[in-house]
Amino acid sequence: MAENESVNENPEANDVPSEDGSTPLEAALAQQIEDLVTERDRLIAGHEKFQEKLVEQEQKYLRLMADFDNFRRRSASLKEDTEANARAGVVREFLPGLDNFDRARSHVQLETEREEKLHNSYQQVYRQFQGILEKLGVQAIDVVGKPFDPALHEAVLRDESTEVSEETVVAELQKGYLLGDRVLRPAMVKVAIPSATGDSATQSS
Repeated sequence: MAENESVNENPEANDVPSEDGSTPLEAALAQQIEDLVTERDRLIAGHEKFQEKLVEQEQKYLRLMADFDNFRRRSASLKEDTEANARAGVVREFLPGLDNFDRARSHVQLETEREEKLHNSYQQVYRQFQGILEKLGVQAIDVVGKPFDPALHEAVLRDESTEVSEETVVAELQKGYLLGDRVLRPAMVKVAIPSATGDSATQSS
Protein backbone atom coordinates (compact mmCIF):
# COMPACT_ATOMS: atom_id res chain seq x y z
CA MET A 1 0.00 0.00 0.00
CA ALA A 2 2.83 2.33 0.79
CA GLU A 3 4.30 1.64 -2.63
CA ASN A 4 1.07 2.73 -4.33
CA GLU A 5 1.04 5.97 -2.42
CA SER A 6 4.64 6.79 -3.45
CA VAL A 7 3.80 6.18 -7.13
CA ASN A 8 0.77 8.44 -7.03
CA GLU A 9 2.80 11.28 -5.60
CA ASN A 10 4.67 11.95 -8.93
CA PRO A 11 1.65 13.01 -11.01
CA GLU A 12 0.48 15.20 -8.21
CA ALA A 13 3.93 16.79 -8.04
CA ASN A 14 3.60 17.85 -11.69
CA ASP A 15 0.48 19.75 -10.74
CA VAL A 16 2.14 21.76 -7.98
CA PRO A 17 2.40 25.38 -9.17
CA SER A 18 5.81 27.12 -9.15
CA GLU A 19 6.41 30.67 -8.00
CA ASP A 20 5.27 32.08 -11.36
CA GLY A 21 2.07 30.07 -11.23
CA SER A 22 3.06 27.39 -13.78
CA THR A 23 3.29 23.72 -13.06
CA PRO A 24 6.53 21.75 -13.60
CA LEU A 25 4.99 20.11 -16.69
CA GLU A 26 4.07 23.47 -18.16
CA ALA A 27 7.56 24.78 -17.39
CA ALA A 28 9.14 21.76 -19.11
CA LEU A 29 6.92 22.21 -22.16
CA ALA A 30 7.68 25.92 -22.26
CA GLN A 31 11.41 25.15 -22.15
CA GLN A 32 11.05 22.65 -24.98
CA ILE A 33 9.13 25.19 -27.04
CA GLU A 34 11.79 27.82 -26.34
CA ASP A 35 14.50 25.36 -27.36
CA LEU A 36 12.62 24.54 -30.57
CA VAL A 37 12.17 28.24 -31.37
CA THR A 38 15.89 28.82 -30.74
CA GLU A 39 16.79 25.89 -33.00
CA ARG A 40 14.36 27.14 -35.64
CA ASP A 41 15.90 30.63 -35.53
CA ARG A 42 19.37 29.10 -35.75
CA LEU A 43 18.37 27.06 -38.78
CA ILE A 44 16.72 30.08 -40.41
CA ALA A 45 19.82 32.18 -39.78
CA GLY A 46 21.99 29.39 -41.15
CA HIS A 47 19.77 29.09 -44.21
CA GLU A 48 19.92 32.84 -44.80
CA LYS A 49 23.71 32.79 -44.54
CA PHE A 50 23.78 29.86 -46.94
CA GLN A 51 21.56 31.77 -49.36
CA GLU A 52 23.79 34.83 -49.07
CA LYS A 53 26.88 32.73 -49.79
CA LEU A 54 25.08 31.04 -52.67
CA VAL A 55 24.14 34.40 -54.19
CA GLU A 56 27.70 35.63 -53.63
CA GLN A 57 29.14 32.56 -55.38
CA GLU A 58 26.67 32.95 -58.25
CA GLN A 59 27.73 36.58 -58.67
CA LYS A 60 31.39 35.56 -58.64
CA TYR A 61 30.63 32.93 -61.25
CA LEU A 62 28.80 35.43 -63.45
CA ARG A 63 31.68 37.92 -63.14
CA LEU A 64 34.18 35.22 -64.06
CA MET A 65 32.08 34.21 -67.07
CA ALA A 66 31.79 37.85 -68.16
CA ASP A 67 35.56 38.31 -67.79
CA PHE A 68 36.15 35.13 -69.77
CA ASP A 69 33.78 36.25 -72.54
CA ASN A 70 35.52 39.64 -72.70
CA PHE A 71 38.91 37.93 -72.84
CA ARG A 72 37.70 35.60 -75.59
CA ARG A 73 36.31 38.52 -77.61
CA ARG A 74 39.53 40.50 -77.15
CA SER A 75 41.57 37.48 -78.19
CA ALA A 76 39.40 36.92 -81.27
CA SER A 77 39.59 40.62 -82.16
CA LEU A 78 43.38 40.62 -81.68
CA LYS A 79 43.66 37.52 -83.85
CA GLU A 80 41.54 39.13 -86.58
CA ASP A 81 43.61 42.32 -86.44
CA THR A 82 46.84 40.33 -86.61
CA GLU A 83 45.62 38.34 -89.60
CA ALA A 84 44.30 41.48 -91.31
CA ASN A 85 47.63 43.26 -90.77
CA ALA A 86 49.47 40.26 -92.19
CA ARG A 87 47.20 40.18 -95.26
CA ALA A 88 47.56 43.93 -95.69
CA GLY A 89 51.35 43.62 -95.60
CA VAL A 90 51.32 40.89 -98.24
CA VAL A 91 48.91 42.79 -100.49
CA ARG A 92 50.92 46.00 -100.30
CA GLU A 93 53.85 44.08 -101.75
CA PHE A 94 51.69 43.31 -104.79
CA LEU A 95 50.51 46.86 -105.42
CA PRO A 96 53.63 48.25 -107.18
CA GLY A 97 53.48 45.30 -109.59
CA LEU A 98 49.82 46.01 -110.29
CA ASP A 99 50.66 49.67 -110.90
CA ASN A 100 53.25 48.61 -113.48
CA PHE A 101 50.69 46.41 -115.21
CA ASP A 102 48.19 49.26 -115.28
CA ARG A 103 50.73 51.64 -116.78
CA ALA A 104 51.83 49.07 -119.36
CA ARG A 105 48.22 48.36 -120.37
CA SER A 106 47.48 52.05 -120.83
CA HIS A 107 50.51 52.61 -123.09
CA VAL A 108 50.56 49.41 -125.10
CA GLN A 109 50.08 49.71 -128.86
CA LEU A 110 49.05 46.49 -130.57
CA GLU A 111 50.56 46.92 -134.03
CA THR A 112 52.08 43.49 -134.59
CA GLU A 113 51.14 39.89 -133.85
CA ARG A 114 54.07 39.66 -131.47
CA GLU A 115 52.80 42.66 -129.51
CA GLU A 116 49.34 41.07 -129.43
CA LYS A 117 50.77 37.86 -127.94
CA LEU A 118 52.79 39.83 -125.43
CA HIS A 119 49.72 41.82 -124.46
CA ASN A 120 47.71 38.62 -123.98
CA SER A 121 50.45 37.25 -121.73
CA TYR A 122 50.37 40.45 -119.67
CA GLN A 123 46.60 40.20 -119.44
CA GLN A 124 46.78 36.62 -118.20
CA VAL A 125 49.27 37.47 -115.48
CA TYR A 126 47.23 40.54 -114.55
CA ARG A 127 44.09 38.44 -114.16
CA GLN A 128 46.03 36.05 -111.93
CA PHE A 129 47.06 38.98 -109.76
CA GLN A 130 43.45 40.12 -109.60
CA GLY A 131 42.27 36.62 -108.67
CA ILE A 132 44.76 36.42 -105.80
CA LEU A 133 43.68 39.81 -104.51
CA GLU A 134 40.00 38.90 -104.69
CA LYS A 135 40.63 35.75 -102.64
CA LEU A 136 42.35 37.93 -100.04
CA GLY A 137 39.31 40.22 -99.91
CA VAL A 138 40.90 43.11 -101.80
CA GLN A 139 38.90 45.38 -104.09
CA ALA A 140 39.73 48.52 -106.05
CA ILE A 141 38.20 51.77 -104.85
CA ASP A 142 35.56 53.14 -107.23
CA VAL A 143 36.47 56.80 -107.67
CA VAL A 144 35.50 58.57 -110.90
CA GLY A 145 32.31 60.58 -110.50
CA LYS A 146 32.27 60.07 -106.73
CA PRO A 147 32.30 62.91 -104.17
CA PHE A 148 35.82 63.53 -102.92
CA ASP A 149 36.48 61.60 -99.70
CA PRO A 150 39.84 62.26 -98.02
CA ALA A 151 39.62 58.85 -96.34
CA LEU A 152 39.58 57.15 -99.75
CA HIS A 153 41.14 59.67 -102.12
CA GLU A 154 44.38 61.60 -102.29
CA ALA A 155 43.86 64.74 -104.36
CA VAL A 156 46.91 65.24 -106.56
CA LEU A 157 45.30 67.77 -108.90
CA ARG A 158 42.42 70.21 -108.37
CA ASP A 159 40.63 72.23 -111.02
CA GLU A 160 37.67 74.56 -110.73
CA SER A 161 34.57 73.56 -112.65
CA THR A 162 31.14 75.04 -113.19
CA GLU A 163 29.73 71.54 -113.71
CA VAL A 164 29.99 70.35 -110.10
CA SER A 165 28.27 71.53 -106.92
CA GLU A 166 30.73 69.76 -104.60
CA GLU A 167 34.26 68.45 -104.82
CA THR A 168 34.08 65.53 -107.24
CA VAL A 169 36.65 63.05 -108.51
CA VAL A 170 36.98 63.41 -112.28
CA ALA A 171 40.05 61.28 -113.00
CA GLU A 172 41.99 58.41 -111.43
CA LEU A 173 45.76 58.80 -111.54
CA GLN A 174 46.61 55.73 -109.47
CA LYS A 175 44.29 52.99 -108.23
CA GLY A 176 43.40 52.76 -104.57
CA TYR A 177 42.50 49.53 -102.80
CA LEU A 178 40.42 48.31 -99.88
CA LEU A 179 40.96 45.21 -97.78
CA GLY A 180 37.47 44.64 -96.45
CA ASP A 181 36.64 47.96 -94.78
CA ARG A 182 40.29 48.92 -94.38
CA VAL A 183 41.95 51.33 -96.79
CA LEU A 184 45.13 49.70 -98.05
CA ARG A 185 46.03 52.67 -100.18
CA PRO A 186 44.00 55.75 -101.09
CA ALA A 187 43.47 56.42 -104.77
CA MET A 188 45.43 59.28 -106.31
CA VAL A 189 42.87 61.43 -108.10
CA LYS A 190 42.10 64.64 -109.90
CA VAL A 191 39.32 66.61 -108.23
CA ALA A 192 36.96 69.17 -109.71
CA ILE A 193 35.94 71.87 -107.25
CA PRO A 194 32.95 74.21 -107.61
CA SER A 195 33.91 77.35 -109.47
CA ALA A 196 33.58 80.59 -107.52
CA THR A 197 32.37 82.22 -110.75
CA GLY A 198 29.72 79.57 -111.14
CA ASP A 199 28.54 80.10 -107.56
CA SER A 200 28.30 83.85 -108.12
CA ALA A 201 26.35 83.35 -111.32
CA THR A 202 23.99 80.94 -109.58
CA GLN A 203 23.39 83.36 -106.71
CA SER A 204 22.81 86.34 -109.06
CA SER A 205 20.33 84.37 -111.15
